[in-house]
Amino acid sequence: MKNLTILLVDDEPSIVNSLRGSLEDEGHILLTASDGTRALEIVQSHPVDIIFLDIWLPGMDGIQTLKAVRDFDSAIEVVMMTGHGTVNTAVQAVKHGAFDFLEKPFSFDAVVDVIRKIKEKQQVSGKGSAGSKAADSSGELPDLSGESDAILRVMDQIKSAASGTGHILLLGEIGTGKEHAAQLIHSGAGFKKKTFTKINCAFLTPAELEAKLFGENQPGRQGLLTGGLSGVLFLQALDTAPPDMHKRLADQLGQLLQTGEGGLRVVAATIKTAPYGVLKKALAESFQHTILLPPLRERRSDIPVMLNSFLARFCREYGCREKHFADEALELLVNYDWPGNVKELKNLTEKMIVSVPTITISAQDLPSTIREEAHPVFSRSYEHFSSMAEAEVAWRKNYLLHHLRKNDRNLSRTAAAIHIREKELKKLIKEYGIAFAKENPSGKRFQRTLKRAMVVSGQGLHSGDKTGLILTPLPPGSGIVFGNISSEDTIPASIEYVVSTDYSTCLQNTNSTARTIEHCLATLHSYRITNLMIKINNEVPIMDGSAVDFCKMIEDAGIEEQDAPADDIVLTEKFVIGDVDGSKKYMIVEPAERFSIHYMLQYPKPVGRQEYTFIMNDEESFKKEIAPARTFGFLRDIEALQERGLASGGKLNNFILIDNEKIVNTELRFPDEFVRHKILDMIGDFYLLGRPIRARITANMTGHTDNTTMVRMIRDRMHL
Repeated sequence: MKNLTILLVDDEPSIVNSLRGSLEDEGHILLTASDGTRALEIVQSHPVDIIFLDIWLPGMDGIQTLKAVRDFDSAIEVVMMTGHGTVNTAVQAVKHGAFDFLEKPFSFDAVVDVIRKIKEKQQVSGKGSAGSKAADSSGELPDLSGESDAILRVMDQIKSAASGTGHILLLGEIGTGKEHAAQLIHSGAGFKKKTFTKINCAFLTPAELEAKLFGENQPGRQGLLTGGLSGVLFLQALDTAPPDMHKRLADQLGQLLQTGEGGLRVVAATIKTAPYGVLKKALAESFQHTILLPPLRERRSDIPVMLNSFLARFCREYGCREKHFADEALELLVNYDWPGNVKELKNLTEKMIVSVPTITISAQDLPSTIREEAHPVFSRSYEHFSSMAEAEVAWRKNYLLHHLRKNDRNLSRTAAAIHIREKELKKLIKEYGIAFAKENPSGKRFQRTLKRAMVVSGQGLHSGDKTGLILTPLPPGSGIVFGNISSEDTIPASIEYVVSTDYSTCLQNTNSTARTIEHCLATLHSYRITNLMIKINNEVPIMDGSAVDFCKMIEDAGIEEQDAPADDIVLTEKFVIGDVDGSKKYMIVEPAERFSIHYMLQYPKPVGRQEYTFIMNDEESFKKEIAPARTFGFLRDIEALQERGLASGGKLNNFILIDNEKIVNTELRFPDEFVRHKILDMIGDFYLLGRPIRARITANMTGHTDNTTMVRMIRDRMHL
């Protein structure tokens, strides 16, 4: 169980640090990432055996990352981790190829046990660890076949370098076949009967690398560069070697040249493609041959040839009938940019052979990452342009808008980011008629989303389940959408999907549910966030029973104004439900210049009569006056909830509990905290209209059911 390469993917440093130390003590090589995007970059650049992957990640969540990893290389075993999972989440993870599922907090013994099971599976299937795969020319490495001018030129360079003298530096993106090129050099350089030794510099500490290469701190043992080794020494990821070692490496390479034929030739590869940008000049110039392997997107004509070669090979290996790609699928594959290059192409072909039962592999059989890159939505938008010039202007304008928003509309930073002068940027802004909301004298409002994804976790109010949410920015016009972390089903935050208002507001469609949404929606309403994906496990976490944590979450993420208007709903008539006689339940909504709520409630003591008026001036007023107000409930309601299978969490610290005489479990944040919380709920429920409304609301003893009834009435009568 030694020398496995394990990738830990979690945005909680405490989890990563605790696992890192224990696993390294066991002899494993540890890599880490805090989000799914970085995890994929590592998988595409380093051989990895096992991934421990948290489900709740910002941006690309754990399930999406799992599918992308399996699409890239199905041999990598993935173990999902979560502190707030459900049985359904575990089932979905296993369905998408996860080896196992660990619920936090877990013991290190559980981690060791799952690694042992993976090791046993690999031994049964005959697969070794990624870090110890033998390098050979049997096709396990990315192929350099093809007929394009680019690859033919590279093959000529490899042949020439192999037959000559001197050390060789291989440049190229991840997966372009640098190790296979090194194998070809070994075979063609008269060294075939001598050793081919491979060292990955990225997997060794500076001290370990120095000991391997120069033999230091190893009594009685010589280093690979100093011990008379003959053959080819392949140094992977040389650019990760410490800069202070470059000079010594350069000197040693010079000395090796003097040994003549039959000695040791060094073939090195870098992760990055610019040698002088990653290696000190002396080291870069120590290589007599430099070969740049082109990315697959620069030799697209080779893709059909390679696909056919891989199809034939894997059909033979798996003993199945020969398969082929349908024309539409082949077109998608040829136009895909292949960030993992030939390695990704090979893994994709093998997956298709194993997973597609039919002879023809259709476009629908391809992974979503490839199908979505075709962007059918964009293709429809091309119809709007009558000429290439018009389309180019639209693209340039959107490019400028993207970078202006990314740099908070700071002209000097934006100009530097896109490598033009600030004077030229100002000219382009004027030319394309770009205007900013902050500079708009009309006061017109624009749509908003978050600047970055966020993850929070907590507990469901009613179910007591551990749960969480992932907030992901969406483009203009998307609206607020709830998504399910397990099934990827979505529900728009719209009144038409409300199915229950008992104790909280709940949405539901055919395949998914979103419960207890009102506090989250109230916060989005007050911050005027109009486009956002909210992924949950059926229920939004209740946090401390208020909206304070949701405010902090939005402010930590930052708000991005978008290039699309966000007009308020402006009322033209008065709406009333209930009998307005001062004592019964009623609600009045009438036209106004801004959004405000005057709420009255009358409960038996210790609550009594409370009345409060809130005017939504800005998010600060909401954060100060309303957001801290917590959910409250009476002891008599707890029994009713338990009879319905709710309130099963056994925790009473996330709402105010009241008996017949006193508040049982906490100190109030406001003397009138109860009425303020009623306003909080109403702000959330009214955001089910999809955008802010200008209205003056007067309400007496109303709840979620009355709020949603009024929202439906406004929607229907105003034809929203």
